Amino acid sequence: MFYFIIAVLIVLYYFFMAPDSIKNTLNMIGLVAITALLLVLSVMSIVKIMQSPPEIFVALAMIILAYFALKDVIKMPKK
Repeated sequence: MFYFIIAVLIVLYYFFMAPDSIKNTLNMIGLVAITALLLVLSVMSIVKIMQSPPEIFVALAMIILAYFALKDVIKMPKK
């Protein structure tokens, strides 16, 4: 709870009293933090997808093959 109060105080300082030079620096730090968070979450989601049962991957491959097969059938010339 203590760190939450400190974080709220820092955010309030940022919005109401910080000069522009500090705001630009904090914007860059925030951008880097958001990028790092998205990178970590994407790696975690890839690991979670890889832990899925193999039947899901077989079903996805069959759906892709069915799409290409139907596309070829539609493009066939009519006699």
